Amino acid sequence: MDGAYAAALAKVPDGPPKTIGVAAGQAAATAMLLARKADGSNAPAQYAVVVGPGKWQPHPNPVPPNPPIADPTFAVGNLAAILPQWAQVTPFTMTTPWQFRLLGPPALDSAQFAREYEEVKRVGAKDSTARTAEQSQIAFYWYEGSPQGWSRIARVVAADRGLDRWDNARLLALVNAVVADGYIAGADTRYLYNFWRPVTAIRAGNPEGDKRTVADAKWESFLNTPPLPDYPSTHSVAGGAASALLARFFGSDQIAFTMTSGPPFAGITRSFSSFSQAAQENADSRVYAGIHFRSACQDGIKLGAQIGRRAFVQLLQPYQE
Repeated sequence: MDGAYAAALAKVPDGPPKTIGVAAGQAAATAMLLARKADGSNAPAQYAVVVGPGKWQPHPNPVPPNPPIADPTFAVGNLAAILPQWAQVTPFTMTTPWQFRLLGPPALDSAQFAREYEEVKRVGAKDSTARTAEQSQIAFYWYEGSPQGWSRIARVVAADRGLDRWDNARLLALVNAVVADGYIAGADTRYLYNFWRPVTAIRAGNPEGDKRTVADAKWESFLNTPPLPDYPSTHSVAGGAASALLARFFGSDQIAFTMTSGPPFAGITRSFSSFSQAAQENADSRVYAGIHFRSACQDGIKLGAQIGRRAFVQLLQPYQE
C-alpha cells in the first residue's frame, strides 16, 4: 500500500496544492481514528452458550470459515460465537445499534418455521439432489465477504457511469458505512434472539415431536456454517443496505451490471438487472448454502434497506461548489 501511495503521489506536481492535500488527508485519517478509538469494536468478546430448543449451539465444521476471522474466540472444531461485542459498537450512520431492531424469528411451532425448516433441509443439504447447478453456483458466488463483494459492485457501476474520484470516494464511503452498520445492527438482533442455525435445528428436530420438522442427525450444510446465531443473516442485511444505498446514489434501482466474484470462490461471473435483484440473490444464497433459514434472509434485507435509505438522506451530501 505504501508503494502504491508513493507511486500515485509521484504523479502529482510538487507545490502547495499537493502539500495541503496530503495534510488534509492525514488530518481526516487522524480524526477518524480518534473518533473510533473507543467505539467498542475491540471490547472483550463475552458470550455464554444457552442450551435449549431454538437456541444457537456451537457446531463442528471441517475447516474454519474462509477467510479466517481474527478474533480471540475463534477456534477450529466446535466454534465459539464470534464478535458478540459488535452488538454494542457505536454505529457509523444509525443513532443506536437497535434503531431498526427486528421483531424476531418465527415460533418453533409455527407453520412458517416448518416451511423454512423443510426448504433449507431440502435445498441446503451438502448432498442435496433438489438444489440446481445454478443454485449451487449462487451459493459459491455470494460466499465472499459482503464488504468485498458490494464494494466491487460499487466500483463496477461507478466505472460504467464514469464517476470521478470525488464521487467514487463518497460512494465507497457510504457503501462501507452502511455495510458496517449492517453488521452492528445484525449483531444487536442476532445476539438478542440467539436463534439456532439450520445445522443444529435439523439434527435435533422439533422438541415437541412436530411431524413437519423431522430430525436428521447426519445432516450437513452445503457450505460451512459460520459460528454465530441465525437471525438475521448479516450477509443479507449488508446486501439490503448496500443495494438501497446504491439505488439512491445512482438515481435508480434498475441499473444492469456484471460482477465477478472474489475468494474463496473467485472467478464466477454473474449479471443482474438491478441492485435489488442482486440483494435478493445474495440473500437466497444463504438458504442454498444451507446456513440460514429464509426469514433470517428476508428480514435481513428489510433491516439493511432501512439503514441504507437513512444513510443516503442524512450523511455525506454531494459537494456543492
